[in-house]
Amino acid sequence: MDLAKSGIKILVPKSPIKSRTAVDGFQNESPDKLDQIEQDQEDSVAPEVAAEKPVGALLGPGAERARMGSRPRIHPLVPQLPVPVTATIASGLAINGKGTSALMDTLAANGTTNIQTSVTAVTASKRRFIDDRRDQPFDKRLRFSVRQTESAYRYRDIVVRKQDGFTHILLSTKSSENNSLNPEVMKEVQSALNTAAADDSKLVLLSAVGSVFCCGLDFIYFIRRLTDDRKRESTKMAEAIRNFVNTFIQFKKPIIVAVNGPAIGLGASILPLCDVVWANEKAWFQTPYTTFGQSPDGCSSLMFPKIMGLASANEMLFSGRKLTAQEACAKGLVSQVFWPGTFTQEVMVRIKELVTCNSVVLEESKALVRSIMKVDLEQANEKECDVLKKIWVLPKEWTPC
Repeated sequence: MDLAKSGIKILVPKSPIKSRTAVDGFQNESPDKLDQIEQDQEDSVAPEVAAEKPVGALLGPGAERARMGSRPRIHPLVPQLPVPVTATIASGLAINGKGTSALMDTLAANGTTNIQTSVTAVTASKRRFIDDRRDQPFDKRLRFSVRQTESAYRYRDIVVRKQDGFTHILLSTKSSENNSLNPEVMKEVQSALNTAAADDSKLVLLSAVGSVFCCGLDFIYFIRRLTDDRKRESTKMAEAIRNFVNTFIQFKKPIIVAVNGPAIGLGASILPLCDVVWANEKAWFQTPYTTFGQSPDGCSSLMFPKIMGLASANEMLFSGRKLTAQEACAKGLVSQVFWPGTFTQEVMVRIKELVTCNSVVLEESKALVRSIMKVDLEQANEKECDVLKKIWVLPKEWTPC
């Protein structure tokens, strides 16, 4: 049947596909773009729509079949006219300069005035939908630097997130630079570990905010207090380190560490006290104790020779050799190394696999591995802290570098 000769007029309504695209795909946009998208929809017409034939124009059979085959059938938001469409009405279906359609005037003349209410309701519903979805978290906002958990009100220098089956502790120090450790930071980490030991967490994930994992002891904090009473401050600092390290030694649940950047001094020496260490390709490890006028801490005097051999351990502890992530993995300090671009995803996939295990099995397995070394670790920690205290009370000519 030849539609062109039959006299039948085919009306092509304006497609709502483009107007729905921003709503359906808004989760992929940043929050700053939402207002712009909404404004663009109000002020402009999509290029594809503007290029279409005018509403009410006649289409040939081939063009109509191509159009119907290339797009899904979508019911228009505007209801069909309750009266037959005459040539006069069809010729008037155009948008005037003020942005109002002659279609509305025609409908009003025929007694159909509820269409304006319908369009207004749809627009209001769409805006409410966008506003409701805008309150939902965006994937791009899920960064380790945010502090939107309950722990933000309890801790100053760390972020603690209670996840499904595990506790995530992130170093995010405000009282020190580069996630370095002072007594306040160490107390907060101990408190978070004690809480995780008592709740239903199967394991603990330890990581850091930013590009640095941990720069070890906060010597700026320490030097400021050495000017008051060296002996008293040295004793307090040594006691803080002793309690901090013992918390790792005595923790019964597995501790998984995700090293995202440089781990220096105590930040590197506590790694053998943890159970699994995953490192970013860009991470590196160094214990420059002699350079800073210090002696080993964190049981590194015991664990480094046990892990990497005496020669490599002495090279790190005495001369402060820097190990890349791959070198640390080859020497046994790191379990696996992951590519920086997918580091977080690789860690979380493996964490989710671990939390599927039975909690009793995880704890008992760790006990079998660690119970033999527990006493030796506590003794090594005690000796290291005594030596540090002895060094720190040297005459005033000496200060940490």
